[in-house]
Amino acid sequence: MFWIFVAVGALAQQPRLTFNKDIAPIVWARCATCHRPGEIGPFSLITYEDVKTRLALVARVTSSGVMPPWKPVGQSGDFEDDRRLRPEESAALRDWIAAGAPRGDPRDLPPLPAWKSGWQFGAPDLVVTMPQPFRVPSGGGDTFRTFVLPIPTDRVRYVRAMEFRPDNPRVVHHASIGVDRTRSSRRLDAREPEPGYVGGMVADARYPEGQLLGWTPGQSPRASPAGTAWRLEPGSDLVVQLHMQPTGKPEPLRVSAAFYFTEAAPTRTPIGLRLGSETIDIPAGDREYVVRDSYVLPVDVDVLAIQPHAHNLARTMEAAATLPDGSTRELIAIRDWDFRWQDVYRYRAPIALPKGTTIAMRYAYDNSPENVRNPERPPKRVVWGQNTTDEMGDLWVQVVTKTAADGETLGLDFRRKWHAEDVAAYTKLLREDPNNPLRHDAVGDLYLEDGRFDEAIVEYRASIALNPQSAPTHYNLGYALSARGRAADAIAELGEALRIDPDYAQAHNNLGALLELQGATAAARMHFERAIAIRPDHFDARINLAQLLSAAGESREAIDAFSAALALRGADPRALSGLAWIRATARDAALRDADEAVRLAERASSATARRDISVLDALAAAYASAGRFAEATTAARDGINLATAAGLTAAASQLRDRLNLYEKGEPYRR
Repeated sequence: MFWIFVAVGALAQQPRLTFNKDIAPIVWARCATCHRPGEIGPFSLITYEDVKTRLALVARVTSSGVMPPWKPVGQSGDFEDDRRLRPEESAALRDWIAAGAPRGDPRDLPPLPAWKSGWQFGAPDLVVTMPQPFRVPSGGGDTFRTFVLPIPTDRVRYVRAMEFRPDNPRVVHHASIGVDRTRSSRRLDAREPEPGYVGGMVADARYPEGQLLGWTPGQSPRASPAGTAWRLEPGSDLVVQLHMQPTGKPEPLRVSAAFYFTEAAPTRTPIGLRLGSETIDIPAGDREYVVRDSYVLPVDVDVLAIQPHAHNLARTMEAAATLPDGSTRELIAIRDWDFRWQDVYRYRAPIALPKGTTIAMRYAYDNSPENVRNPERPPKRVVWGQNTTDEMGDLWVQVVTKTAADGETLGLDFRRKWHAEDVAAYTKLLREDPNNPLRHDAVGDLYLEDGRFDEAIVEYRASIALNPQSAPTHYNLGYALSARGRAADAIAELGEALRIDPDYAQAHNNLGALLELQGATAAARMHFERAIAIRPDHFDARINLAQLLSAAGESREAIDAFSAALALRGADPRALSGLAWIRATARDAALRDADEAVRLAERASSATARRDISVLDALAAAYASAGRFAEATTAARDGINLATAAGLTAAASQLRDRLNLYEKGEPYRR
């Protein structure tokens, strides 16, 4: 009995918690994701010695909630990848430290986790990498720069997941990621000798189809929810805006992105709703500057993710949904915003919000000297803007709708709301900085999008007076002039854009379209072909060339041109109906194929819900070519009714002439 008593006493004296048995798994799961060799953490927290050396720091940052970095508080959302210490983990750390941080029996130490050193989703389908590294300066404050990575794909792909990786994560604070299908970002990159360019992403670089792309330290890559893969067009560029931080020595940096594709086209498309303000104007010393915004949903939605964004002065962020029955659902709450720790927060389960729900946000900013994150001493007035010294207040809410029709309703309704905010913001910036050509361009772009062409022309001319060598401004001015029916002036502006930038593919395409309308078909063809040579994936130029060749009776070449367009976009009704027209009406019998013409035209008709006049014309001709004259006359009459209702008398007259042939049992031949 005596030896049993001694053993029990010895056990009672052993520490209840030890590093090897209890604390190491917590540290490895919650801390070492960033704090291990090769990751962004400034020191390692792998071994007992690592933790013991920094015990006071570990105690302070874990007890205060500073680490692991996770900003949402309370019941604001059941988010994936929640990095917070669970209550029992926090208590274990506290008790272990209070007990003197005992190491414990080496035999209790489990093996280190098998952290993945490669791509987290396995072997990628495609990887893009900066061809040359950028050297991050050793000091001088944070660096903001945008890099452009061409994506080499020759056909439309659907992206189910994308994984971003910097090769030197210690110098990267965060990344904002977009996709540019116009190559305007690439042209900016080409102007500077170093990789990338100074400044933020241009308007053409945007989140694809409502996706929220970005990277922050410790953020796990996430696949798109089922059915929401996003479309990647050939010739697109990945645009990465990086916030980089100095380490005290020059640091080389290269970033890469891995793409994982699926053959399954999306069955639903996310929509990004952006609430906030672009008229922020915070007086120096203001301790409680508040931004509010709200939006009433016109349809039912499921909320997938949420992303708040601001700069240095924001302190608290709240977003909630008030349902039609008056009940409220908190979407996110942050009590201690920190610009250094931003994230996209994805809900574990989508949140269903019915039609009539109001989504509302409230951000509070502190521009007083008491704000420890205020970079200005003494404080200065801060206004809305893209630079870090400016301020922003955005809340992105990623949603999906029940049906595609609901998605269109929501998209149109929300664009009207945000467009008004954009106009107010950029006209305010322009008033305060009237000699900045970029401000004139931004306002001109908004007017152009709104169909206010005369006002857009005024802004683009003012921009050119300040910066005459801007090819995009000449191009946009040409577009606005063309929309006002001033073809000669538009041709001159597009020509000037091409003088400045001879490889401006979109300018070649638009100039070709104007020249074709003027009857200069040879010159038009040259510009379409030049646009295609610069950008083989330029779909509009291929369609324009194909239609020009078809109208000129060059049917064999037109077939090749339409087929090339269909190789890029196999469901485009213009390409389908254009090829169907030739297969149905070509004088050369070797080029006709009535069955193919019907298949192509019916696909185009289905895609346009029998609401496109030219598609109905091709459909009628295809049916007639196949001897299906009753269906041909029905399609022709539908086209006549549409043309008459739209006041297109010439188109209606042409269709009536062809209808007379079909009623007599004769096909149309060109």
